[in-house]
Amino acid sequence: MDYSGKTVFITGSARGIGQGLAIALAKAGCGIIGCDLRTDTQAATRKAVEAEGRSYRAIEADLSKVEEAVAATEEAIAFGFDILINNAGIATSGVFDEVPFDRWRKTIDLNLTGLMAITHTALPHLRSRPESYIINISSIAGVVGAPGMEAYCATKFGVNGFTRCLEYDLDGTNVGVASIHPAMVRTRMIEGVESGSTPEIDVADVVEAVLDTLRTDARQTFVPKKVKWTFDVLTRVFPGVTRKQMRKSGMDSWKLADKGVPDA
Repeated sequence: MDYSGKTVFITGSARGIGQGLAIALAKAGCGIIGCDLRTDTQAATRKAVEAEGRSYRAIEADLSKVEEAVAATEEAIAFGFDILINNAGIATSGVFDEVPFDRWRKTIDLNLTGLMAITHTALPHLRSRPESYIINISSIAGVVGAPGMEAYCATKFGVNGFTRCLEYDLDGTNVGVASIHPAMVRTRMIEGVESGSTPEIDVADVVEAVLDTLRTDARQTFVPKKVKWTFDVLTRVFPGVTRKQMRKSGMDSWKLADKGVPDA
């Protein structure tokens, strides 16, 4: 896809991966529609996008609430967009049965239910465009579990499964579909957590993977690429080896971090 000149709807655009994508796509000539929990937290993203001479429209919504996710998408449709990047998400953690279930539910509602509601609402609009694309930001947690991350991993496994189904459903149409599976990205999401055997990467690495996906139509991309073999393939072919690796990796740090729902 030649994405220059397209308009992109990005969820979770205030910081981290979403902010990096907004700026990179603006540099490539794209208009940006950003959505986050509050409009004021999007000020830095807006400023950076407008510095590239591109437009930035800010939408405020709690995407863990289906009615707000649908309304935000309808607002974006009114502006018009060609590319949807489902990026918004949180990583809560802790000892599963000791953490209030509302925390786990918030993760599921935002990371999976909200993402599906946005896509469901956006799809008729995207079908009407000459050329369009949906990119879902998943995680390596979408192919391998981690202690203390039951809800997060469940949502990312769900995003992976949803993306694959949607990809098959839209095969041969004008709508491309892909998922991105980053390792541990250096954002506030992993603050206080040891990476163990999981590689740490920068926001720029994920941004480049997304741009490359748009250029080449790669349907499933792991960042870095080697984790496809060390996590995805190894987990399916040799699950016992993966289990031993996880025990040695120090990934209990997610459980010990006991991460709650972040503020805006």
